[in-house]
Amino acid sequence: MSWLFDPPEQTEFILISREFVFRVERVIASCEDCNPKAEIPFDLVLDYITGRSGAFVEYILECPARCLRCSAEITEKTLVECNAEV
Repeated sequence: MSWLFDPPEQTEFILISREFVFRVERVIASCEDCNPKAEIPFDLVLDYITGRSGAFVEYILECPARCLRCSAEITEKTLVECNAEV
C-alpha cells in the first residue's frame, strides 16, 4: 500500500478542464445518487472519451461534473449510467 503515498512512476495524471467536464456531462443519463443501477465508474467514461486507458491512468477534474438528472456531484469514481450516445 505504499503506492498510496508514492504512486508508481508510470502513473499518468490527466487534468480534465472545466469545459471538457461540461461536455462530458451530456453523456451521463444518471448517477448512483438517483439510480441504484448505475454501475460504470465515471473514470471509465473518461477513458472512452479521451481514448486513454490503463491501470495507471488517473484523472483530476478541475471541477466535479453534475448529474443532469438530480444535480449530484460526480467525481472520478462516481458510478454513472450513460446515454446511448457513448
